[in-house]
Amino acid sequence: MRKKSVSTLLSLTIAMGVIAAGCSKAENKAEPSASGQTQTTAKSQEADKKYKLSFYNTIGYRLTTPLPAKEQDPIRQMIEKDNNIDLEMTMGGENWKDKLNLLISSNQIPDIVSFPDRASAVKYYDQGLLADLDELLKQFPEIPKAFDASRLEPMKYKGHTIGIPASEGVGGVNGWWVNNTWLQKLNLSVPTNPQELMTVMKAFTFNDPDGNGKNDTYGFVAMLPKEGTLGYSSSGAKGFQQIFWMFGVQPNFVDVKDGKVVVYNTDPKTKEALQFIKDMIDAKVVDPDWVTIDDGLKVDNKMYQGKVGIMIADWRRLEPADTKKMQDTGGSVPDWKQIAPPKGPYGDQILETKPFQQSMVGLSKEALKDAGKAKRAMEFIQYLYTSKEAYPYLAYGIKDKTFTVANGQPKLIDKSTYNEKEVEWRYNYAFVRKANDSVYFDFKNTAVTNANQKINTSYLKDNNINPRIVDNDPMAQDRLKYANEMMLKFVTGKEPLTNWDTYVKTMQDKFKLNDAIAMYTKQLQDDGVLK
Repeated sequence: MRKKSVSTLLSLTIAMGVIAAGCSKAENKAEPSASGQTQTTAKSQEADKKYKLSFYNTIGYRLTTPLPAKEQDPIRQMIEKDNNIDLEMTMGGENWKDKLNLLISSNQIPDIVSFPDRASAVKYYDQGLLADLDELLKQFPEIPKAFDASRLEPMKYKGHTIGIPASEGVGGVNGWWVNNTWLQKLNLSVPTNPQELMTVMKAFTFNDPDGNGKNDTYGFVAMLPKEGTLGYSSSGAKGFQQIFWMFGVQPNFVDVKDGKVVVYNTDPKTKEALQFIKDMIDAKVVDPDWVTIDDGLKVDNKMYQGKVGIMIADWRRLEPADTKKMQDTGGSVPDWKQIAPPKGPYGDQILETKPFQQSMVGLSKEALKDAGKAKRAMEFIQYLYTSKEAYPYLAYGIKDKTFTVANGQPKLIDKSTYNEKEVEWRYNYAFVRKANDSVYFDFKNTAVTNANQKINTSYLKDNNINPRIVDNDPMAQDRLKYANEMMLKFVTGKEPLTNWDTYVKTMQDKFKLNDAIAMYTKQLQDDGVLK
C-alpha cells in the first residue's frame, strides 16, 4: 500500500475539484535486493495492483444522505489514492437488511460488510456470508491494538473473530433533565423516587409553571419508536424506557439473575412499571404527542419549545447550538438541570445500559476467494482505524471547510460559517471517530457537559447479556409483536392490567417463551458468559 500525503491531496481537491494526475506522488520503487540490485517481485507487483473494493456501510452517521460523485468527494479520493483501490460504497439506511439481501440474491456480495448490531452479524455469519478473520488478523496486528479489549471481546462468536469494532458507542449519552426554573417557581425539590416524580409532574402540568396563564405545559415527554415498543429498542427509546428501569426491569430485555436467564417481558415488576406509566397517562402529565414521537429529534424539539418539565435527553443539550434553539423556538433558555435517576421501589437507580460493542465490520467469504483482494481489504480496514494522518479527514471532514489545523491540533470550524447540508455526507466516513474524541464532539460548555456525562455514567447497568441474544426461532417476531401490542394496551387502558396473568400464560403457551429462554441459555453458554 502506497503512502500519500493526505493534507496535500485534500487541499488540492478542494481548490481544484479534482486531483490533477500530475500532482500524485511517484510510484513506489521496487525493493532493492541484499546485493543492491533492484528486483521486481510478486510482492511489489501485488502492491501496485489496483483493486475494486465494495463496502456495504450501515454504520455511517448520515445513512439517508447520498454520497456525492467522486469528483465532489475529496475524502473518497484520499481513500482511493492512499490504498490504491476503487471504492464502491453502498449506504445501508433504515432498510439495510432488505438492501443487503437483494445484493446477496443478485450475486453482488460486498467485499466488506458492516453491521449496526452484533445479533445481525451473527445471523449472517451463521448463514455463511461472513468470513473468519483470525488468520488474516495475524498479518495485521495493528488492527486489534487500535481497540480496547472490552470492544474486541464481542467480536468473537463460537471461538472465531467475525468482525472488527466499527463505531465506538458512548456511554451515558441520555440522562434525566428537569426544568429547574419551574422547580424554583413552584417551590419544589428534585424528585428522588416515583412518588415525588409523580408529584412534580402533576405540578408542572397543572400549576402553570411558565406563568402564561394557559394550561399548555406537561410534566413528562416520552417517545414511541416505529417498532412500537415502550421499552428497550435499537432506536434508543427515551422516556418510558427509563421509567421501567426505575423498577429494575425492561421490556424486550434478556438478563441473567442468580445464574438463570430471565426475560423481563413477564416479570411481575414489569406489571408494576406498566401500572405507574398508566397512572402517568391517566393523570395527563405525559405530553399526548408521545404516540407520534418516534425519534430523538422530535423529543429534542419538545425541549426547545419549553413546554415540558421533565424528560430524557442527550447530555449535550446545554451546548450553545441547543440553547440557541431553545431561545429561537421557545423564547427563553430555562435553567435545565441534569439529575440522578429517581430510585425505584426496589432500590434500583438505573439510567440505561453500559456500552456494548454492537457494530462491527467484516469480510465476506466471497472476498476471500481472491487472496490479494482480501489482503487489500484488510489493509483498507487497518488504514481506517490506525492511520493518524487520515483520521482528521475521516472524522472531521474537509480541511479548511469543516475543520482546520493549528499547531498540529485539529479544530472544527463553526457550522454557521458554511452550509452544512452541502457536506453532511461526510459523516458517513466519521464512524471511525473514537468515543473519547473531544474534537469531534466539540464541546463549548465543557464544564457543564462533562459534569452531565459524569452523572449519567454513574448509573449504567452492566450489559453483557442482552446484546448477545440472537432471536432466530420461528416464534420470535410474533412473540415480540404480541408483547409490544399488549404493553401498549395495558398503559392506554385498552386492556386492563387485571389480565396480566392471561398475558403471561399466552407468552408461555402460545408464543413458547420458555423454549426461547432455553435457546438463549444455550447461546450464552456457547458464548462462554454462562455456565
